Amino acid sequence: MIKRFLVFVFSGIAWIASSSIFAQTSTINEVLQCTIKPGYSVDEIVTVGRAIPRNENGPNLVFYREPIVANPSRAGSINVVRHWDNFEHMIRGLESQTPSGPSRHFFTMVDCAGTRAVARVMGGITEQGQGNPYQGGDVDLSYVAMRQCELKPGNDMQDVQRVLRDFDQENRQPGDRSGFGFLQMIASGQEGLMNSSFIIRIIGQNPTNFAKRLDSQAWNVPQDSDPAICGNLSLWRSHVIHWGN
Repeated sequence: MIKRFLVFVFSGIAWIASSSIFAQTSTINEVLQCTIKPGYSVDEIVTVGRAIPRNENGPNLVFYREPIVANPSRAGSINVVRHWDNFEHMIRGLESQTPSGPSRHFFTMVDCAGTRAVARVMGGITEQGQGNPYQGGDVDLSYVAMRQCELKPGNDMQDVQRVLRDFDQENRQPGDRSGFGFLQMIASGQEGLMNSSFIIRIIGQNPTNFAKRLDSQAWNVPQDSDPAICGNLSLWRSHVIHWGN
């Protein structure tokens, strides 16, 4: 059951990293789903995003993610993903933001209104020292694979955590430094059962490492004994915007 479930849910929505390197610096992830306005490209938005100044209250990490294989509704959009220590850090950061030339320009290029959501990073999956997404900040781009899931009645996040941990320990190939983990959705505008949604995600050490991770996986049919029901796999190109604490 463990292998079948994990192969099926193998990743999630374009959000947040829960490998050891991210778990050390952040406990929550904030995401904005932004529509790109006509006349602008992802490359232009990435360039402007990297120019936005960030103070001591700012997020630990920032990524912009563009859909490669995703729901057609996400065409012409990006996800802005920001990592924070906790809610206090996030609110302090939001309150202390001072508009700058680049930040004003950014919001002339995209529309992110009403799309903020927050997830809790669930640790204890990838063993310390194994995961190394983005080569520890030495590359500006990698890829992310994700699936969005919903717990079945009678199961909890600890069940998911155990299954994912066992799968990663049993199936990680030599040289695989991708980050593997999941995030529990705790705040959004979406309706649904409280705290029952989560996202399983793989983040590549680099594009080549990510592709090898995908190629090494078997793809099985979900089983009735799985602790959750998950949607289809989505793939995203992930740009490093800010690599801080």
